[in-house]
Amino acid sequence: MINMAGSRWKAVLKENLIFYAAGFVVLSCLKLFYSRAGSDELRWILAPTARWAGSLGGIPFAYEAQRGYVNHELRFIIAASCSGVQFMLVSMAALIYGCIHRMKTGKKKTIWLAGSMVFSYLFTVFVNGIRIVSAIYLPLRLEGVLAGGGWLTAQRLHTLIGIVVYFMALLLVYQAADFMAGIVAGEVRRQRRRIKWAVPVFWYFAIVLGIPFLNGARGKNRDGFGEYAALVTTVIVGIILLLWLASLVRNGRTGCGSADAGTGRGEELP
Repeated sequence: MINMAGSRWKAVLKENLIFYAAGFVVLSCLKLFYSRAGSDELRWILAPTARWAGSLGGIPFAYEAQRGYVNHELRFIIAASCSGVQFMLVSMAALIYGCIHRMKTGKKKTIWLAGSMVFSYLFTVFVNGIRIVSAIYLPLRLEGVLAGGGWLTAQRLHTLIGIVVYFMALLLVYQAADFMAGIVAGEVRRQRRRIKWAVPVFWYFAIVLGIPFLNGARGKNRDGFGEYAALVTTVIVGIILLLWLASLVRNGRTGCGSADAGTGRGEELP
């Protein structure tokens, strides 16, 4: 059994190696570029994000060189660190490495590779705009809580909003991509669909926490990185548990309904 599984994965790797390598090169180059870029170099993603967030929230942003898109009234800046490039990389990695091996031909694999990159860019702009508007308005709703001097500070709330919005969006887009990949590949699904979280979780942790850790982020800012890693882990585990419990409740109700319908005694009391 183990040998068969190993042989299968070797065949998959051999068949898709060039596409995996291409994805790795693109992701690595983008990551390197992002690590050195400022707001001026990132206007290709900051500009549409600022326009979308401005339209969505009714908030005007003006560009200031070397700073980003600013709203002075709200004292909010869409800077390089708010560009969403990290999320775009996570989305690309999940879509490419999670689905491309299911494409049957080289042409379909090439289209999926290119499509994953273009879609991840557009999806990042969309999701980041929602995150930014949430990060502006939610603290205003929670001013009393934030002013109470407790654990939940404005900075922690900002971080929590980012984790929740980005991870939920990643889960959603991966489920859609998995479904689309099945259609393109001509796969027939006979079982009930379940949320697939392993691939999104792996790439989220790998890019958001793993790469910074390997680059020495923990040593440079041990307390800050440790707290951020704990927040990411707690939120993601919490989301997965909530979704799992929701699926249990849904499946339980569906199972009862199916059993009742099958016996024709759904209304009968014991």
